Order: sequence, then C-alpha cells, then structure tokens
Amino acid sequence: MVGKYNITMFAYNEEKNIARSVSSVFANVDASLGYLTVIANGCSDNTVTVLNELKQKQGLEKLRIVDLELGDKCNAWNHYTHNLADDADVHFFVDADVCFSQNSFTQLAQTLLQTPDETVAVAGMPLSGRNLDFYRELIVERSCFFGNLYGLKRQFLERVREDSFRLPIGLNWIDSFLTKAVNTDLKFFNYNLPNRVTYKNNVGYEFDSLSVFKLSDINLYINRIARYELGKIQEIYLEQLSVQDWPADMYEINCKIEQNFVSDTAHLGKVKRYLVRKRLAKLLKKARPNTGVLKSASAQNR
Repeated sequence: MVGKYNITMFAYNEEKNIARSVSSVFANVDASLGYLTVIANGCSDNTVTVLNELKQKQGLEKLRIVDLELGDKCNAWNHYTHNLADDADVHFFVDADVCFSQNSFTQLAQTLLQTPDETVAVAGMPLSGRNLDFYRELIVERSCFFGNLYGLKRQFLERVREDSFRLPIGLNWIDSFLTKAVNTDLKFFNYNLPNRVTYKNNVGYEFDSLSVFKLSDINLYINRIARYELGKIQEIYLEQLSVQDWPADMYEINCKIEQNFVSDTAHLGKVKRYLVRKRLAKLLKKARPNTGVLKSASAQNR
C-alpha cells in the first residue's frame, strides 16, 4: 500500500460527463484514497444534483461534494489548497471530462513518493488526442503537467500555504502558471529547477476527441482558444510583478488589457482577437462595479 492520497476534481457544467469521470476515479484507486473531493465551481446545470444522486446510489462514502458560487478554477484550486487539503502524502487534481488508466492513482502516487525531496509533482500522461506526441514531449522534455491529471506532494502544498500563495482569480492559463510554480519553487524566475516533475509512462488519462459535428464541442474549442490567448496576455502583465505583489484577482490587469487591447492583441488574427475580447468582457462582467472585487464564492460541503 502506498501513502495516503486525495483527489480533487474541478467541475464546471459537467452534468453529462461527471458520473463517468467519478466512476473512473473509483475504479482506479485503492484503500490509500482519503477522499475524492469534487468542487463544482459556478455550475448552472445539474452537475451537483447528478453528484448527489451518484453518491447516494453507489454509497460513495469517500466522495465529498463542494458547491462554489463563483465559476473560477483558480478560486476552486485556492479553496482546496488553503481550506480543504489535509495531511495526505499526495494530492491529485483532475478535470471532470476525462477517464483514467488502470490503477493510475496508485501507480502515480507510488512513483512520486519514491522520488527525492526536490521532486514535488507527478504528471499524468495523455493517452489519447490528436496531438498526443506533442503533449507527451512537453512532459518528458520540459517538465510540464496538465490539469487533466497531476499530483503534488504534501510538502509542496505546505509551502503554498506557508507562502500564502494563491492563483489570482480570473487568471485564464492556470496550467502554465502551476507548472511554473512547481518548477521554480514558487519563485517564478525564468528557468526551471531540475527534477521537479516526474511521470510514469503509459499511466494517465484519456478523453473523447472534439467533433466538428457537435455544437457543444465547437463552443468548447472556441472557449479554449479564448482562454489560452487571453492567458498569454495576462502572463505578460504578471511577469512585470514579483509573485509577492500578485493581485488577488485579475480585475485591474484585465482592465489594463481592455485599455490596451489594440496593442496587446496586435499579434492575433481577427477571429482570435474577437474571441479574446468576448472572453475579456465576460470576466469583467463578473466583477462588482467600481470595486474590482469578484463576486464572493460560498462553499457548501455535502
């Protein structure tokens, strides 16, 4: 048996996928699992209802459901890390639209816990997708990991709490910033420390490829492009600040991007520029008028 591990799943309007993903988690864990915590962040569909029905029907005592009002993945990550995480040896983070390979969590926890102290993260390997080789190369050659599946040692989360490190609410490119946080030990200098991330070949996650014939998939792809491109612009502004001076939320930076939109998006084509503007407007609308404080996130533990 490996050390204790927890799993946190982030879900935003995943009523169609959540039961399959949760079932896949429980099919690929062992007795070392502490809790699977599903954080529904800002869901407007039946995600939470589906989860409660699944928990009751299957008697999933290790399933915890947390319902946050604010639809923001950074806020959900901060909430788990600072308010919910216990003393488990490994804390996994996963998305709610993927499935997991056989005994993946046990194998990845064991892999991570056998590494030296300097190694603090384990990346789940992508096992499907059109750009499979490219994403695998990012893990192997550049110490990247992706929000679909990764794990962090308890000691790293302790560092996060000791440093009061939080991801700014409204940040769009969360995978990139967490990868940098891990590889620089929260310092965010412009190079990676060695041996920070490990992996295990052929152990990870898979997902259904998007279809050009499904409107929901098209919208998902469009939103993904908008988040990616806006996130890269946000990154430029954050890089001008020390991590100690990062804002609690991205409102003021997003306002600056809006003010400098023409110059900040000059490198983008017309379509991407339109998508970024639409995404930016949505984020600014979430903020309270004249305050820059995002709507509060209330949590309900079930």
